[in-house]
This record gives sequence, structure tokens and C-alpha cells, in this order.
Amino acid sequence: MLRNPFKNYRIIAVFFFSSAFIIALLIGIVITMSYSRTSNQIAENTTYYQTRLLNELSKKVSTSLIGIEQTSGTAAKNVDLLYGRLRDGDAYERQRAESEIRSQLNYTVFGIPILQSIHMYSDYPFTSDTQGPVTFYPMSQLNEEPWYAGIVDTDSAWLGEHTIVTNGREESVISFARKVMNNSNQYYSLLVFNIKVSNIQFLVSSEDENRNIALLDAAGRLMTHSGDEQLLQQATMTLKGEMVQPSGSLRSGNAFYVWAKSPDAQWTLFELSSWNDMMKSSASMARLFVILGASTILLVFLLTLFLSRRFMNPMNQLLRAMSRFSPGEKQELPTDYSNEFGKLFQGYRKLTQRIDDLYASLHEQHERQREAELKSLQMMINPHFLYNTMDQINWIAIEAGQSKISSMLSQVAGMFRLALSNTDSLVTVTEEIAHIECYLKFQQVRWSDRLQYTIQVEEDAAACLMPKIMLQPFIENAFMHGFHGVQEARLSVSINRQEDELVVCIQDNGKGLSPNWDHKPRKREGMD
Repeated sequence: MLRNPFKNYRIIAVFFFSSAFIIALLIGIVITMSYSRTSNQIAENTTYYQTRLLNELSKKVSTSLIGIEQTSGTAAKNVDLLYGRLRDGDAYERQRAESEIRSQLNYTVFGIPILQSIHMYSDYPFTSDTQGPVTFYPMSQLNEEPWYAGIVDTDSAWLGEHTIVTNGREESVISFARKVMNNSNQYYSLLVFNIKVSNIQFLVSSEDENRNIALLDAAGRLMTHSGDEQLLQQATMTLKGEMVQPSGSLRSGNAFYVWAKSPDAQWTLFELSSWNDMMKSSASMARLFVILGASTILLVFLLTLFLSRRFMNPMNQLLRAMSRFSPGEKQELPTDYSNEFGKLFQGYRKLTQRIDDLYASLHEQHERQREAELKSLQMMINPHFLYNTMDQINWIAIEAGQSKISSMLSQVAGMFRLALSNTDSLVTVTEEIAHIECYLKFQQVRWSDRLQYTIQVEEDAAACLMPKIMLQPFIENAFMHGFHGVQEARLSVSINRQEDELVVCIQDNGKGLSPNWDHKPRKREGMD
């Protein structure tokens, strides 16, 4: 459970910490808003300029790669036109067709600067020039190529970065593969156009060599990159499914991504930047605000300490006077205050005077209370004296052989105990019934077999409250008036509960009331 600081702690502490908290909160809000606004502005500017750069690079890449795709289509048609002569012509025609295919493919490589070589897979046994840019392979070798799965279900596709052997050494390339179809739309040859990775990296690189830029194909696969390969591989997984718009940005932890897609959405360039490096200036400003806030809090502390001492001096004087207060002794308090402190001092002096008066009054009340307690003790002694006296009389009756007198005395003693032991004005129905049973047993000693009585109490009514000794006067009247001159007496008492009422019914076989009973003068106190 939180404790109210204004009720449980020193005012100087509450004043200082509340002021410091409010100022720190305001400074924190200013720092947070400034940092957030600066960060958003930097992110927007970075996104804008990087997007423009990536769009320019994307145009360069698209122009080069789309040119290769178009060239591959032309080359495939030319191969298909000449391939028929390889199948149907004589040896001379086959030699000319093979030479023309090799020459056209060589011209294609020489005509596109970024193109490194062309590999052609077919069932025709071409003769390869190991020094030339065009190499022929049998169709059976396709199943051994790790990239072949990417072209099986499509007519053409870009293949990610892989390694080929050219002129006796390995070379990293990106390739575009296109199937060669005949008039019956049957696939019988495959052309693979290889581009040096260094050429693509040159297209996507910028003046800053430390920038991390990657090129993705339409399926989101990393084709090539410039920068930290491991970071870009992880970024590719992070951005998968996020680059829905043609351009945009995304922040994930310390990484800030900006991407731009080619107009035909076949290529995506994205750049990875460090968020912390971008926010260095904002962080410096935030630290400056923190230093400024700490200095402000220190000044508030000094000001609060000065003001609190000035304000707390009269309060401490009042507290010392209160701690030393003793009835009858006067306390010296300043009288030159005319503000709220002066009213407090004046109120305290009036309060101490009132306390002195109350102490005097309490002394008188204490004396009167002692007298009342003595009287109360005397009243408590009387019932015990009565019980003890009746017990002594009862023993005398027992020793004298007066059993009836002893029984009657026992019942009377029981009635007195029930009547005097409980000082409450209300008792339960059960206690009231116990009282009248003692009275009926007392009368039965006198009447003997000539008295018959029944008492019925419902279970719901037993715990109800009723006035103490309310039933005795009615039952007593039955014996004093109703049974006068009657040989046999019968009495019944029934008590039940009806909703919120307690119904008590007392019946007897006495002589009843006379016709003019309400006009006769009363001879003694009691219930008629």
C-alpha cells in the first residue's frame, strides 16, 4: 500500500524531490521529443537521399541487365534458326552452321562490355575453343550444375552468384539462362550468359567503399553485393516479405534499411546503414540536454534548501514547543509573525489554553467517575448477597424436610439469576422462556397435579429478541386473577414468527374478564 508522502515524510524532502522530479520529467520529455524528432528527420533525409541514389543505381543495373535479357532472346532465336542446319545439312553445312553460331555468340560477348562469357548446352557435339569467350557443353552436364534447379520450371531466369572455370581459373559470375525452343515449343538447348561479379559490383557501388549495398532478384535472392557479405545475408532474411512498396525504409535494432526496386520489379537494391552512426549528432545533443538537466536539478536543490530553511524555521519552533508541552506550563513562541505562521502560533496558544481547561475538567470528571464506580460495585454486591441468602434459606428448608419450600426457593432463585444476570433490555426468546418456566415450576409446587402447562416455540423464533421479563406479568395475572376459584388450571404458551413479526399467544382456562373490567379502579400495580 502506497504511503501519502505529504503525511509521512519531511516537508523539505517532499518539496525537493517533487520539484526535482517535475523538472527531470520535463527535461526528459524535451530530450525525448527532441531526440525523436531529430531521429525521424535524419531517417527521412537519409531515406530520401539513399532512395534517390539507389534509384539511379537501379536504373544503371536495369539498363545493363535488361539489355542482356533482350540480347539472350535474339541469340536464342538465331541459334534455333541455325540449329536446323546442324541436324539436316551435310557435313559442310553443319560446319558452316556451327561456325556461324560460335561467331554470333562471340560477337554478342564482345558487344556487351559487362558480359564475361556464354556457355551453351546442347546435344550437338560442338568443338570448343578453350581460349574463346564461348564454351559448349553437352546437355547431360546440366544435371551436375548446382544452379540448374533454378531454370527447370521456367524459360529464362537469373542465376545467383556462382563460380565458373574460364581460361584455367575460377571466376565469380552472375548468369542469365535462357532455353532455346523449336517451333514445337520443345526445349533442346540452353544458353547461359555469364557476367563478372566485379562488373555488377561496379554498377551498384558508390564513392563510399564502406557502404553495404546488395542486389536481389525478383524472388528476393541475393545476387551480388558491395560491402559486408555476412551482414547483407542477414539483412536479406530480415527484409524478406517487408519490401512490398517500390521504395521505402525499415529500422531493425541498430540496422537501417533503404530499398528501391527497378521499374519492372525484377531487381531490388537495398542499402544497410548503422543507426548509431546516423544518430551520433542526436546522441550528442541528448547528452548536452542531460548535462543541462542535471545542472538545473542541482540549482533547484540549492534554491529549495535555502527556501526550505526559511520556511521551516518557524515550523521547527512550533514543533519544539509541541514536543515540550506540559499542562500548566507556558510556551514561548514568536509574536512578530503576521502571516500564516503567526496564525499558527496564535492557534497553538489558544489550543494549549483549551487543553489546560480540559485537564481541569477531566480531574473533576475523574473524581465523579470514582464515586460512580463505587456505587456500581455496591449494586453488583446486592444480587450476590440475595443469591447467597436464598441458598442459605433453601438449605434450612431441606434440613427441615420441607421439600416443597426448597423447590419453590430454587425456582425463585433461578428467576432472580435470569432477571439480574443479564443487564440488557432485550433477550432471546429462549432466555425469556427459561424465565417463565422457573415461574411455572414454582406455581406447580403449589398446584401440584391441578396445574398443566405447555410451551411451544418455533425453531425460527427461538433466536429472536424480545423485551426482558415481558411474559411474566401476563402469566402472573393468570394465576392471580384468572385461576381464582378454579379447581384445575391449564395454561399454554406458543411463540412463532410471521414475516418480520413475533406472535406470542397465551391461553388459560380461567374465569376471564368481567364485563365492566375496564371501568373498575386499579387496586395495585400489574397487568389485568
